[in-house]
Amino acid sequence: MRKTISVALAILLLAAMLVLPVTAEKGNANYGDVPKSADAITVNAEKDAVYDKGLKFVLDKGEFYGDELTSTTGVAWVLWQDGFLYVYAEIKDASLQPQDEAEDKQSNSPWECDSLEVFLDPDNEGENSEQYRVDLYGYRSFENRFEGDNSYGGDASTADGVFDGAAKINGTNYSVEFKIPFQHPSGAGSNLGFLLQINDMTADGPRSMVFTSSSTGESRSWEAGEYDYIALSANEVTAVEAVAEPEPAVGGGEEAAAEVAPVITAAVTAVPTGDAGMILAVLALLASAGVFALRTRKNRA
Repeated sequence: MRKTISVALAILLLAAMLVLPVTAEKGNANYGDVPKSADAITVNAEKDAVYDKGLKFVLDKGEFYGDELTSTTGVAWVLWQDGFLYVYAEIKDASLQPQDEAEDKQSNSPWECDSLEVFLDPDNEGENSEQYRVDLYGYRSFENRFEGDNSYGGDASTADGVFDGAAKINGTNYSVEFKIPFQHPSGAGSNLGFLLQINDMTADGPRSMVFTSSSTGESRSWEAGEYDYIALSANEVTAVEAVAEPEPAVGGGEEAAAEVAPVITAAVTAVPTGDAGMILAVLALLASAGVFALRTRKNRA
């Protein structure tokens, strides 16, 4: 009886340990895992090759303050590296805001510029957000609701030391890039509330907005309770392709067996689990055929 009770208590304790980390965060959806970049990333609004290995977002969910939804859309990729979150995005906007109009807005109302905003909820509790913005001319602005601090009313240099960003115009499109330091300690295993928002200014003034998620009720994207989240993964990615090992020579005997074994191991490791058994069986059959042929030749000799 005592043994049964002890086992039951142990099971309950284990269940509590598993449940606590989940209930500590709000029940929002997981966008997916953000891999860690093993490559250095240059923040210049040009796409580093390693971004293709990052978590990809499509910005196509629009809400608006004007009379019509915008046709503006975007694609973004997200990676992380020790202490920083990296975001690169390409925005398709058929009508870019003239520079003089943007300059009139940049200091006091930078959200009224063609731009991309990154919203973060570092602890994914839905209480406060960090907000980072880069417009099509590279002007950086921010607001940290945890600290009650922002750059509004300042100039571009106000963002120095807060985050890095860049922008580049290509025809009627533009790209933006962010390097955002983790204001709260974050690393592999962390979940961060996350939202991307395109600000699209139309010719007659109203602002349209395009999101990665349609959960932002009434366009209240500054409310962290509306965000889904990203999960920082320990998986490291690189744009450098691995150099293929030379194939072993076909032959028999102990030397051939020693050469074939690493190839079998590498093949099993490199493919999905469901395919490993098939490949292993084929390689084993080929190796066995080679050994059988060698023994036959020896017996005939």
